[in-house]
Amino acid sequence: MSLTVRTEQNGRNGLGMAADTVGVKQRGENGKSVFAGTLIVPSQTDSLVEQKRQSAKNQAKKLVNDAWGRDQKLLQKIDEKWGLWNDKMSQIKKSEGIISDVEEAKTRLQEQYEIDPESQEQKDLDLLEKYQDWKNGVSGLQFSDEERSRLRELEGMPMTEYQVEVLKLNDDSGKEKANIDRLQWEAGIVKGAISDNKQKQAISQDMIKAQETADEIMGAAGKEVMNLLIQEGKDKVDQETEEEKETAEETQEKKEEQQEQIDKIRENRKEQEEIVEGDLKVNQIQQEFTLKQKKFSNMESTQSTIRRMIKDNNLVDEDLKGIEIDFLFSDADKIKNNVGKF
Repeated sequence: MSLTVRTEQNGRNGLGMAADTVGVKQRGENGKSVFAGTLIVPSQTDSLVEQKRQSAKNQAKKLVNDAWGRDQKLLQKIDEKWGLWNDKMSQIKKSEGIISDVEEAKTRLQEQYEIDPESQEQKDLDLLEKYQDWKNGVSGLQFSDEERSRLRELEGMPMTEYQVEVLKLNDDSGKEKANIDRLQWEAGIVKGAISDNKQKQAISQDMIKAQETADEIMGAAGKEVMNLLIQEGKDKVDQETEEEKETAEETQEKKEEQQEQIDKIRENRKEQEEIVEGDLKVNQIQQEFTLKQKKFSNMESTQSTIRRMIKDNNLVDEDLKGIEIDFLFSDADKIKNNVGKF
């Protein structure tokens, strides 16, 4: 018997699809289309695909093998029964051959004893042979009232030599007839069992159903593999989208950090400018103060010099009118020169 488990072998995964060419499109969060057929399926998915395919193949193979085994056992039983039936038929033929030989011997005895077939002796012998067959278990024999009455009469009557010889032969023939009845009955039972097994085989069609179920298993496995590949594509798209989102968040965080640094730099610069302005203002105030101190000191020095000059030169207030004094300078000679102009 030829056994075939039908499975598709197109593509790397053996289930009518390529592991890296699943024509599925998805749209990520950034709005771009992603074609899952271009995704490289990870080795883990390849392993799952191969496991699914191999598991389905093993299940289908076991299912078909079991059905084939059951079918073979049934056929073997049928063959055994046919063998038994043929043996019964052979035994029947053998018994029929014995019966045929007995009938020929009877005919020779009838001729030997020159018995008229229509004589009472032959008629009584025929009735005695029928009774002997009945006793040996030959089926289908019935007796009329007249035959029963004659058998009771013959019971007390002596038999002729011819009748004795024929009944010896008939005893063997009757046993073979009973044996044929038994063999035919047994052969009928065997043939009925063969017919029943054939009918069961025709009705169940176990191999066909097993093959159909195997195809369904392989088809279901193919769908599971497709779902695995589609899910892998979805996961990859989700992963890439999540990575892009994380990258965008990281970029935003870096921008915010840079902005914070820029703000800090601006704030520090402003503080430094304020400090510098404050220092300049302080220096200006100090310079003004120093200048005022110097003017005041020069003024005192100048006044002292004037008083000394007035005293030394016996000058009066009228003599000092018109003198221009620069209090930023304390040069006495210059004052003297100014005084000398008058």
